[in-house]
Amino acid sequence: MNYSKYNTYESFINDDEIKKMITEKVDLEKHEHGKEKFKKELEQKSQNKDKLDVYYAGKIEKYTNIFKHIVVFTNDRNPKTNKTLHNIYKAIDNLKKNHCDIIPEIHVFIAADIDADETESEITIMDGDEKFIIKDESNLDTLIFSRLGVQDEDQCEHIVQVLQDRGFLVLNPVKYSALACNKYDSAVLFEKGGIPQPRFALMTKDILYDGQLYNDTMKEIYPEWDEKNSDNNEKLMFVVKILDGHGGTGVAMIDGKKILAIFQMIFAIDPERKLIIQRKEEADGGDIRVHVLTLRNKQLILACMKRVKIGGDFRSNVSLGAEAEPVILTPEQEQIALKTAQLSHLPWCAVDIMPLVKDSNKEIGDNVVLEINASPGTEGISEVIKENFINILLNELNDPSEFMLQDKIAGYVESVKINFGDIEKEFLAKLDTGNSSNASCLEVGEYKDENNKIEFIIDGKKYVFNKVRESKVVAGEEHYRRPVIIVPELQLGLRKVKNVEISIVKSRNSKTTNCLLNRDILSKLGYVVNPSKAHILTQEMEKVKII
Repeated sequence: MNYSKYNTYESFINDDEIKKMITEKVDLEKHEHGKEKFKKELEQKSQNKDKLDVYYAGKIEKYTNIFKHIVVFTNDRNPKTNKTLHNIYKAIDNLKKNHCDIIPEIHVFIAADIDADETESEITIMDGDEKFIIKDESNLDTLIFSRLGVQDEDQCEHIVQVLQDRGFLVLNPVKYSALACNKYDSAVLFEKGGIPQPRFALMTKDILYDGQLYNDTMKEIYPEWDEKNSDNNEKLMFVVKILDGHGGTGVAMIDGKKILAIFQMIFAIDPERKLIIQRKEEADGGDIRVHVLTLRNKQLILACMKRVKIGGDFRSNVSLGAEAEPVILTPEQEQIALKTAQLSHLPWCAVDIMPLVKDSNKEIGDNVVLEINASPGTEGISEVIKENFINILLNELNDPSEFMLQDKIAGYVESVKINFGDIEKEFLAKLDTGNSSNASCLEVGEYKDENNKIEFIIDGKKYVFNKVRESKVVAGEEHYRRPVIIVPELQLGLRKVKNVEISIVKSRNSKTTNCLLNRDILSKLGYVVNPSKAHILTQEMEKVKII
């Protein structure tokens, strides 16, 4: 370009050709900047889309409890040696001192000594010292603590499963507790869920004595494993655990030079034993235990603490003498704890997270999950948070509709009992998982809708309910608005829910049932519908004639 024609700066910048060049360059820079900004925003959104909302249990302002009975299955009924049981009794004392409306009765059973009689209407549980008949109590007012001693006690496991089946809240369910108690199965679950953890592998006698398989397994932990010269493996440290160990027992740290001989000794003593082996990571101090409560629509971090390992010991279990202290979780640790708890399907669990020396293992980041505990002790945590942990748990278990119940099969048509206050009436109901309407539906015959009051007659008695809102219903091109009331209780099979929203209609003459239960109620009850069978839970009945 010929710049000689410009005598002054003003003539240069006012030239039309120069103006066009400047504008095009600015637009291009803006475009490139915009692309980069948009790209960063997309990356940020992608990172945030999988983030869980983080909530902590609030500070106790008032002790609350909704349970009339607390049943504990354990291997030790002495509160002096059973710290969690001690804290349960202490929590009840706190409820009494604070004049709580409901003071629960405690029923403690030894898992190994338990026996039970079961009928359709009641369960009698006994162990020689304690007896409890579950008859009038529903799944809404009895809390079950299933402690570690329940595992491998067949009769006790059966009773806990029966209680789960009847819709009781069990902390924690047998199936998911068993998975959490198996360290290898847990590690496989974490791997599928993308939870950061040390490299791991299963070790058995068959693997040990298959030379190629053994070396391949060791290379899964340390790719640099030298199968020819064991001296070169001395610097490689392994953490070896039995699958069902707890409280820090059944764990050892072994270097790669000695590990073969130790495996040989273990399998000589117990050929059926299975072990999990893990890469030893560089811990930044002790580990962190996070207690998490996972319900249907909410998840909370109940409490957390850092466990500082004992001098000379790589383990940091409080039960072995490690000291516990308060800790503030990082955002990454919060997300790891919540996601791990979700994966476990345990209503209450403790997630053990080990912070790593920064940048010591860029493959997995700054934190790893060591394990998940389905029967977490409350020793240490109550002292650290300066509050009885069981009281915190009871305060947060304040809404039965939030409890996650074990799935149970129901028919697509069942009879349902609805409590209107002083009478209970049975209706024929359709269970409709495809129904996403915001209220179930019931025909009541003629009704009045005046001044936000709904009035109708059931079995000759007049009932008046507050209208809480209106439900919008679309059927083809037709749009309907139905008044919604709250009935005190609804029961399907042996499970109940309280304070149920029901939209009412004059008639369902064109339908074969009186009532339609939507997916929200079915979810609260924990029922899974078999679309090809009717009356799995209840006796057959005819549709009730309303009008």
